[in-house]
Amino acid sequence: MTAQERLRRGGQKPRSIWNNACVKSHRLLRAIDPAIWAFALTLAVTSIWGFWHSLSRIQQTLEHYSFTHRYLNQLESALVEMERSLLGLVHADSRKARFVGYEPEVLWSDLKRGYRKADAATGDILASLARTNDPSLKQSLIRIEREWAEIRSRLIEYLEAESRGSINLSTLRTFTFRGQDTLDNAVRDFKSLYQVHQENMIRSSLYTLAGYLVMICVSFGLLGWIAWRRWVFPLRWLRRVSTQPEAFPACLHGTDWETIYQRLMYQEQRLRTVEVFMRDLAMGRTPKPIQPTSASDSLARSSTWLLKRMEQLNSQRREAV
Repeated sequence: MTAQERLRRGGQKPRSIWNNACVKSHRLLRAIDPAIWAFALTLAVTSIWGFWHSLSRIQQTLEHYSFTHRYLNQLESALVEMERSLLGLVHADSRKARFVGYEPEVLWSDLKRGYRKADAATGDILASLARTNDPSLKQSLIRIEREWAEIRSRLIEYLEAESRGSINLSTLRTFTFRGQDTLDNAVRDFKSLYQVHQENMIRSSLYTLAGYLVMICVSFGLLGWIAWRRWVFPLRWLRRVSTQPEAFPACLHGTDWETIYQRLMYQEQRLRTVEVFMRDLAMGRTPKPIQPTSASDSLARSSTWLLKRMEQLNSQRREAV
């Protein structure tokens, strides 16, 4: 006798599954399942996009640092070349300088080439860091620009001449007193400051990258938990209660779940009965017909018809022999 029949004979109706206190939490979870799915998917997409964006940001920071560092090296190399050429031009008339092999025209060409390189490198540095928001970097850039403007103002008249002429006092003092030493210090201070700034940016990006990585792990863990609770857990629970009837929760007795469970158990029992019937039939034994459970039990009628047919075939075989 099923639970529904017992309750109906007692004058009671089977409790609906949704009116059971044990199932209310499950009903709530099923109701918020779409929201959980949406939250988990949004978190996964956002964290993956943020992780990729952080990686791109670190790559761009390293590339920007490489370009700026190269411009700074070009500026320092050009300044050294300019200083060497200018000092050679100052002493070009000396017999010792001529003996060494210094040619005034070559030194003058080297000075102009170094000037163009230094001016281009300074422009590249200022252009590459034009959008920086760090006040200390801006101040350091202004210092480099000011010192280079002072050097350029002292050299421009001499370099605009069509040929090498006499060096005036202002040009002669370009790399003395407040010239090269001050610009060297400005470039050196900017290098150290810019390196610290880039290290802080990379460290911040790495922290952000680690945060997005944690978000990715959380989102995929949440998706895995939802998938496990929605598909894996019910299958495992159904397999457990089908092999261990005592594992059926007591709070679900008298509900629609008990009816479904008993129906599954009934079908399993019928399958076992059919299995025994077919095994006996295959081994040459004459099994008993399957007992009908209702007036319209087609399985019992089929077993009776199959036994009669087997008996007819056996009779015809004996008559033929």
